[in-house]
Amino acid sequence: MSNYKTLVDVIIKDESKGTPCHEHILTLGETPDFLIEHAGFPNLKLVIKASTIVKACFDHGMPPSLLKRLPDVIGSPKSLYKSATHSEDSVVVLTLERKGRSDAPIIIPIHREKRVGRGQYNLVASIYAKEGPDPEDKWGKQGLLLHQF
Repeated sequence: MSNYKTLVDVIIKDESKGTPCHEHILTLGETPDFLIEHAGFPNLKLVIKASTIVKACFDHGMPPSLLKRLPDVIGSPKSLYKSATHSEDSVVVLTLERKGRSDAPIIIPIHREKRVGRGQYNLVASIYAKEGPDPEDKWGKQGLLLHQF
């Protein structure tokens, strides 16, 4: 098991026990090439805050098994969109993953070049299922599509 996967387990376990450790920053690896090539991201480490892992698991219902596979999930996207709300510094990765019975697509907003602690990183901002109408249609009509994989 990788260090990242082990840390996800520890963060979820600690949160369940009532001893959260939200201040930790987990490195997912290098920023994937598609974010550099299609979204102009700098070649920095891609990270996620422990608090984001907790929120994804406990508030958004993302299973720990998915959170542990996050580097691979991000690395094999379905499509890439500009963010409708943070278009200057963020993108949304539409994954191939779906959430349970609702079959809603799982999306991952990522911020470009954010200061986290003492360093500059590309930051996974959230992970959640996009409920409701198919976002691909809406975002495509809004001209947000950056790349289809």
